[in-house]
Amino acid sequence: MKRIKPSLRILVTAVLVGWFGLIGLGNVSAAEFSYNGDAGPAYWWELDSQWGACAGIAEDARQSPIDIDRVKIDRSLKPLELQTFATTIDIINNGHTIEQKYEDTGSSIYFNDKEYELQQFHFHTFSEHTVDGKRGKMEMHAVFTEPGSGDNLVVGELFKIGKKNSQFIQILIDAGLPEKNGDNTQTDDFINLADGLTDTSSYYTYAGSLTTPACTENVTWILLKKQAKLSQSQWDSFRSILGNNFRPLQKLNGRTISATADKGKGHKHDDDD
Repeated sequence: MKRIKPSLRILVTAVLVGWFGLIGLGNVSAAEFSYNGDAGPAYWWELDSQWGACAGIAEDARQSPIDIDRVKIDRSLKPLELQTFATTIDIINNGHTIEQKYEDTGSSIYFNDKEYELQQFHFHTFSEHTVDGKRGKMEMHAVFTEPGSGDNLVVGELFKIGKKNSQFIQILIDAGLPEKNGDNTQTDDFINLADGLTDTSSYYTYAGSLTTPACTENVTWILLKKQAKLSQSQWDSFRSILGNNFRPLQKLNGRTISATADKGKGHKHDDDD
């Protein structure tokens, strides 16, 4: 099948937006992207002139996600200086993920002489990062931003299936996961990101990008080594809404993946100097 030129595709999308808006059949936007088809990851760079980094073709591209394979032990890495405060449930389905808003709570992380403020956390099924080529059942991203520069730090955590419900995940499910694009769930119940994290003293870190357009290369990634657990039924609740909302793995391009000194299991290590 002959592919539509990007400029024509965007024009057609814009026309459809106006038409669907008039008859009230949905929430569609002109610069929309997807995880499959002609608006999928392989074509994100074509959909908007500001999304060129998504192509990931430059020799020094630092795109995410990646496979965590050979890592370098960095004994200077310390437990994360993370402070979070509980916030009320405010979950939105933005058409690509389920996101809990977390702005203006005073929650922050201090890393490499920079302080980043917590903005939100969201989910992907299956995981976007892999460890030794193995993908988790789900991945949570907690997104922090440095106010001055706009640089981001993202704490990622992979999930695996366990026998018991995750209390942290169950709070979101009990509130009511928003099922459709644009749906929003707000309650007076509280949730604290810290309750959903495993061991914040044991992690990998590398220089990367956002995993959604515009794929901006201004992200310090921290991926916790210890995976969290959720039950099969909890995973089913997220999976039924999110589908396969993970970006394919990107090239490492010579980047160093650093790791805290505890060696963990299942991957190769290079000793520090």
